Amino acid sequence: MAWPRTIRRWAVCAAWVVATACQTHAKAPVSGEIDGSRSTRTTGESRPALAVVEREGDARGALAVAVVTEGVAPDRGALVGVALAALVEKRLAVDGIEATAVGGGDGWRVRALVASSGQAAATLEAIRRALLTPVSEGEPALAHVAAKVAALASRPRATGPLLDMVRCTGEAYASGADGLSSPSELERWRAASHGFGRIAIGVAGPAQLADAVALALARGRAWPRGALLEGSSRPPEAASSLVYDASGDVDPGAARIVVVARTRSPERAAAAAALLGDPRGPLASRLAALEAPARLRSVTATAHVHGGCLAATLDLDARSLSGAAAARIATAASLARQETAVELSDVAPQADLGHALATLAADPREAAETAAWWALAGTLPGGADEAIGIELLVGLATARDAAQPAAFARGDEIRSEIDRATLAWHATVVDAKTRVERGQGEVWVLVASPCGTSAESTGDAGLSAAVALSATLQSADVAGDAQAEPYVSSEGVGVLVHGASHKGETPQAHARRLADLAARAFAGEAPTSAHFTRARTALLLHASEADARVMGMLASALAPGHPSWVLPAGTAVGLASASDDALKIRAAALRAGPLRVAVLAIVDGAQADAAVRAVDRWVARRPGESRTCPAVTSPPPPRPGTYAVERSAGAPSEALLAFALPPRDPQALANASWLAAALDGPEGLLARSFGSTDGARAGVPSWSSGVVGAPLAPALMIRVRAPDAAMDAAVAQARALLEKLRLEGPQIDDWNRAASVMSAEGLAAALQPRQRVVQVWLSQPAAPSPSLDALRSFSASFLHDEALLVVAARPARAEPPSHASAPSRRPR
Repeated sequence: MAWPRTIRRWAVCAAWVVATACQTHAKAPVSGEIDGSRSTRTTGESRPALAVVEREGDARGALAVAVVTEGVAPDRGALVGVALAALVEKRLAVDGIEATAVGGGDGWRVRALVASSGQAAATLEAIRRALLTPVSEGEPALAHVAAKVAALASRPRATGPLLDMVRCTGEAYASGADGLSSPSELERWRAASHGFGRIAIGVAGPAQLADAVALALARGRAWPRGALLEGSSRPPEAASSLVYDASGDVDPGAARIVVVARTRSPERAAAAAALLGDPRGPLASRLAALEAPARLRSVTATAHVHGGCLAATLDLDARSLSGAAAARIATAASLARQETAVELSDVAPQADLGHALATLAADPREAAETAAWWALAGTLPGGADEAIGIELLVGLATARDAAQPAAFARGDEIRSEIDRATLAWHATVVDAKTRVERGQGEVWVLVASPCGTSAESTGDAGLSAAVALSATLQSADVAGDAQAEPYVSSEGVGVLVHGASHKGETPQAHARRLADLAARAFAGEAPTSAHFTRARTALLLHASEADARVMGMLASALAPGHPSWVLPAGTAVGLASASDDALKIRAAALRAGPLRVAVLAIVDGAQADAAVRAVDRWVARRPGESRTCPAVTSPPPPRPGTYAVERSAGAPSEALLAFALPPRDPQALANASWLAAALDGPEGLLARSFGSTDGARAGVPSWSSGVVGAPLAPALMIRVRAPDAAMDAAVAQARALLEKLRLEGPQIDDWNRAASVMSAEGLAAALQPRQRVVQVWLSQPAAPSPSLDALRSFSASFLHDEALLVVAARPARAEPPSHASAPSRRPR
């Protein structure tokens, strides 16, 4: 079941119509003519604003009126709006008008279907009479008002902290003062509310219908003025936290959290609500991924006559709160407050959001009602539009066996935990590395754990790679035109995302979109079983290939007990042993450890910062926690010797020759890389040793050389392939070359060739943004180029034959038939 997303259909307003709604000196049209704009009609001085939704195809058009009651008997809560709505609804029914009126905390509205321009004008006149006729003793509508007032009194009562939520949402909750003292009191409310400045009219239908209503307003009598609307008494203010007793509203032992956010503009609240309420959006996903998952119940945006308000409600069940309840409630509450603040700050609402929302309504009555209410409320004067004030309401339901109410017993503890959790959320957790490359076509974001495969052993080799690939598959499902790739190495595992900007997308929004894709899948959400199955299947297929099995044998010899230090994609043994539960545990461990993000921005530093903030918000944290990689025990030393791997019949034979190097030694790696460059290539030392420059003629070995396993279990490796009959001789030639290098070292021509190769490889890597973002993530200074003497010293120190590891992969040799087992022939 999808979590609900709610934008109040009648309580959301747009600032673009404020001048029309509140202007007291609008110039009257000449000779009853009207302004023919699509979304509004100017109808003259001292007349309500008219908001228009032009549309065709409906069986009927619709007319709606919205009325603001803010400031009229504020101590009576929703009673004012409910009573006035009931009064007008009954008066219209007496006049034969079928209309529906509903009251709320800060206003009310009425709507009706109309079949023609004439009926629309007649309905408007009937609504005017129902609004402006004074209340009299004994009129039939009073019985209907009394029934509605009694129904309001029976509704849940909003007191204490809940009043803040009710004032935000504008809902009709009982206030404890829900009795109507006399018809004269109702008349005072009517006179104050039903006047110009507090009323807006909405019409939905063909243009001629809107024109008819506009003309009727323009030619009709002026409207009396309602009570002046004063500035809001609740501007955005500093964040606060309140704990209340929610017993009866939620199950015993459970909790409900409401985030109440006030904004200067209603458009900002409404636009953010659509994002926060998305069941697949960051808020719902982050809440669901907590140690104590919270369910997003609703997100409600309300527009008031001065500013907007947003209320996000989430629930935590009693089972999730069975241990460390205060800390778990505080974590969810602080997360929800942070996510609400982020969306409210970052959202860029459209200026005509009210009209846009009205056009989305399927029912013309809904469209007219929404347009009317949007025409009433506006922006709170003063301050920046981005200013927001956020309040947390935490409701605790007392457990059945509790001696006293939970809110009383744990209120101080929860408020203290919220303060600690808020500080934790404000502190940046992710380690950020950024670079700005102006003019590039795509932003690149790499989110990964620097723990890499260091914690893996033989039994789970490849599990971290499975987490990274699962997260990538999960991210790719929603990536759109962005590209998601796994990043898997012994130094880090994570997700790499890159993509171009969308039309109309700001640089910051572009970066946040890509950062959300990477961080959500890797740092925010646990991988699904379906994605894990796909990832493990792909990795198992790779690990079962002949080359991977040979490298797996070498990895086991170089890093005994830790083959993924050399082969980070894992081994068949490790991947086959992995279960869904093991994957979830590894994914949780990677999320709980240190995380690093690298960003290649293409506009400016602000774009890079936006990506970093987007990643950081996905990282769950607890107050006082320490994020470190698991301690790695020192593995046994490499085991020199010869190892055999059987290959399928007909496959070429292959041998790997490797010399182990010291772990995490940049200069040793640089020396080995330069020596590998001198050995490799069509003019390298191996080519000269084998007497060929192309390695392609039949019977002639082919070769390659390089460094593997860095930085945890590095080794200089030579790979030789040859027909089986020639393999022993090829290995002997390679060993003789290595012994010569140990004794004599490389020559100046070998050093020059290595320098040329390393320069070309460095240039090729620098031309690839994929390689650049990885280098930014690694942030490792390049080791200085070794001198010829350094290469000779390295060769003499490491190329000892007794330190050599050899992995020989050959097809099984057919055994000759045994005469003893040959079938006997019986004589005839």
